[in-house]
Amino acid sequence: MKPMKSIAGILGILLALCLLGGCLSAQQGTACQVYFWNQELGQGPVLQGETRMLPEGEDPVAFLLDCLLEGPQEEGLSRTIPNGVTLKNWKLENGVLSVDFSSWYGSLSGIALTLADYSVVLTLTQLEDVEAVEITAGGEQLLYRDHQRLTAKDAWVAGLAEENGT
Repeated sequence: MKPMKSIAGILGILLALCLLGGCLSAQQGTACQVYFWNQELGQGPVLQGETRMLPEGEDPVAFLLDCLLEGPQEEGLSRTIPNGVTLKNWKLENGVLSVDFSSWYGSLSGIALTLADYSVVLTLTQLEDVEAVEITAGGEQLLYRDHQRLTAKDAWVAGLAEENGT
């Protein structure tokens, strides 16, 4: 019964994304989802989207990364990226967004790293030109990851998030 529930959940996510559009067009004033940890969700998906409006004149990537580093505004949500982590730079090339955080990000491991990685990935892959995200810490890949190129599909398959970030 679980495989059917997972497939239905994934299809629901895809349908919701198609209907909402969210940040896909990255137009100013567009509502975007910024994903944070919801500890109250228990055994189900643990990443939930918080709606933020893309301000006029802001670069969508920089804005969303700043939102992730600032943390959530809603009660019940927690940041997945530790305090003290800063953004060093980012570059979008051929659909892959490379994001380099300060070396402190490299201290994450296990579920903490998974939640941080996929909060970044789910947030940024809403953008029309972003198909995958590669995250480094202090310019170095985290070699204990099983793969470096991360997609939203990976998060949905793992059951970390559902449609509309709930």
